[in-house]
Amino acid sequence: MMKLPIKNKHGFTLIEVMITIVVFSVIITAVYAAHTSQQNTYQVQDKVVEMQQNIRAAMYLTTSDIRMAGYDPLGTTGAGITVALPGRLQLTADLDDNGALGDPEELIDIGFSDAVNKDADGDGIPDSDSDGDGVPDAISVGRRIDNSAGGYQPIAENIQAVEFLYFNSTGAVTAVLGDIRSVQITILARASRSNQKFTNTMTYTTPSGQTWGPYNDNFRRRMLTTNVRCRNLGL
Repeated sequence: MMKLPIKNKHGFTLIEVMITIVVFSVIITAVYAAHTSQQNTYQVQDKVVEMQQNIRAAMYLTTSDIRMAGYDPLGTTGAGITVALPGRLQLTADLDDNGALGDPEELIDIGFSDAVNKDADGDGIPDSDSDGDGVPDAISVGRRIDNSAGGYQPIAENIQAVEFLYFNSTGAVTAVLGDIRSVQITILARASRSNQKFTNTMTYTTPSGQTWGPYNDNFRRRMLTTNVRCRNLGL
């Protein structure tokens, strides 16, 4: 019987193994870097979306309350805006149509109060700085009903500042309560978590000319402004 020649079978050389390991390591590193980048981007966007939802919720509830300021179907209560400060607004409305005020939710405070949220100068920025970083604490926009014992209840989290600007029937800024016909609301929201790869050096200028910032920290922020016509005032 003829015997077939046995072919020599060679394995991988050390150099080939090292090259394979290097190529594999490069691929794994690239995949990990891409995954980490995508994960960080997702987390940032998630916090931005959360911040947007907070500021929109605060704006929606605030505008809904202000639109009802002065609702007085029987014309007997004198309902209207009773406090008009840059950082705080108080209003009354006869919501149950009984010709009298004092029922639930017929007196509403919105904003920051000097007693609860430490906004002593009424500029819309909380004065308290619990961590000593030089940046006012981000707290909730407060809403208080009928001077209730529960105090201000949050309607949105991580709100840095708020401003109310008041206008008369001609569109001029006014501080006279009886002349107010519309309110411009500006809210500054802050992300719930910091991003160490981001530094916020922006200055936010409100319609009245207030400047908020620069905070020079690692929190993203959004400022939103809207106008509300007080349809029940001046009737």
